[in-house]
Amino acid sequence: MKILRGYLKGVDLFNEWAAKSFAWLVVILVIGMVYSTIMRYGFGSAPLWTFDFTYYLYAAFFMMGAAYTLRLKAHVRVDVFYRMLSPRWRGIVDIFLSLICFFPLFFAVLYFSMDNVSHSWRVGERAVESVIRVPMYPLKTIIPIVCVMMLLQGTAEFIRDLFLVITRRELQWK
Repeated sequence: MKILRGYLKGVDLFNEWAAKSFAWLVVILVIGMVYSTIMRYGFGSAPLWTFDFTYYLYAAFFMMGAAYTLRLKAHVRVDVFYRMLSPRWRGIVDIFLSLICFFPLFFAVLYFSMDNVSHSWRVGERAVESVIRVPMYPLKTIIPIVCVMMLLQGTAEFIRDLFLVITRRELQWK
């Protein structure tokens, strides 16, 4: 039990730290967008790099918060019937959907993204739709990292659900 609680605590705290660290990108994103808007409407010329800048920062911000959002159970869910279920039955539904949807999806994305990221680094891939041709490999590298984070958090949630279904009690590390 101590090992399970340690795993849950480690994964939860790491994903919370990552999400909260990357959340600061919003401040930089807002500053960049305000600068771009002032330049466009105040001086008639928006810098070319602002689209790429906002694209990169928002993508990193969005992806790095995904695992923490999973922990908070804040992802979009159609819960017309789910919310009427008891906690135990919610756990059963979550276990079932994790096994048939969540884990296969993230293992597949992890597997297929690795070749893409490796190739992107080898060729020094740059964005073709970008005026300044920013490098794409740093952004693509975030994809497998996020998959690992999601798989770790998904495993933690699976353990919690399994514990709830078996014992009818929630398993928390706190």
